[in-house]
Amino acid sequence: MGLVYIALLLVGVVYAIISGALGWLADLGGGDVHVDMSGHLDAGHPHPVSGTIIATFITGFGAGGVIAHYVLKWSLLGGVGLACLSGLALAGLAFLVLDLIFAQTQAGSEFSLEQMVGTEAEVITAVPEGGGAGEVAYLVKGQREVSAARSVDGSAIRKGRQVVIERVTGATVHVRAKA
Repeated sequence: MGLVYIALLLVGVVYAIISGALGWLADLGGGDVHVDMSGHLDAGHPHPVSGTIIATFITGFGAGGVIAHYVLKWSLLGGVGLACLSGLALAGLAFLVLDLIFAQTQAGSEFSLEQMVGTEAEVITAVPEGGGAGEVAYLVKGQREVSAARSVDGSAIRKGRQVVIERVTGATVHVRAKA
């Protein structure tokens, strides 16, 4: 059984080396060939049963089995138990790390104007009296955004004035001058 553990450990390590090398080679910018078998669900979330996670389980299983068999000298049942636990632990940790990495690197800059209620903005094109439209600029997710703006109470708001977004109608924000 010790040879099976060693073989599984080596399969996992060789898989990691090959996939790392192929990933590096793919980044060199050769052709535009893409085969997506990564096991990703939606944008930014790995699937728990992907090739990477399975290979990590196999590596952990092999390593746990080698330790149980050769270092701890455990019986077959104890060795398989430790191999399973170490495989699950390593695969679970790999999944959590990948999920964290993908969530951070693929976090979008999308936002909804409705989320801007209460946000401070600066008038960049004066808002005329009587419900006319001007423009405001504000920061959202580290980016400067611009929207059409109308005064909540119909009063004029001069360029450069700080305002607060009170509500949103379509693509237009309704603002009030900041006191």
